[in-house]
Amino acid sequence: MIGRLDGPYIGRRHDAIILKLSELRKELEQTFVNADGSWFTLYGDPGYSNQKFIKTGYRNKNNNNEAQLNFNRTMSSLRVSVEYGFGKILQLFAFVDFKKNQKLLLSPVKKFYLVAALFTNIHSCLRGNQVATYFDCETPILEAYLE
Repeated sequence: MIGRLDGPYIGRRHDAIILKLSELRKELEQTFVNADGSWFTLYGDPGYSNQKFIKTGYRNKNNNNEAQLNFNRTMSSLRVSVEYGFGKILQLFAFVDFKKNQKLLLSPVKKFYLVAALFTNIHSCLRGNQVATYFDCETPILEAYLE
C-alpha cells in the first residue's frame, strides 16, 4: 500500500533536499516515537544520511564484517519492493508516465498521480499485490482502507 506521496519537485533534486522539503522527519517525530522513548526507523537508499528515523546501509564494503554485509544484502533486496508500488501505478495508469501529457502548469500533474495512487491502493485492497505476497501479509479490506 502506498502510504505517503510528496511532490512534484522541480528539476533533479538530491534525495536529502527532497527529504528536507517534505518535512517527513517532523511527521516521523510525532508518529513513530513510542511511549518508552524508542522509535521506529525507515530504511533509506544511500542518497540519505544515517539519522534518528532513517537508516542506510553500511558504506565501506571492504571493511564491513559479515553481519554488516548481510544487513546490506537483505535491506537492499527489500528496498526494491518499494519500487513495485510505483511500477503498479504505471501499469494500471500509464498516462501518468506519458511526458507529453504531463505539463506542469498546463495540467494537474500532482492530482493525476495522487488519484492514480489512490486507485492503485483500492485495486490492491480488492486484488492484492506483489509486495503483500512477498512479505506474506494481507492488504486491508476496502472498507477499512476508505475509513
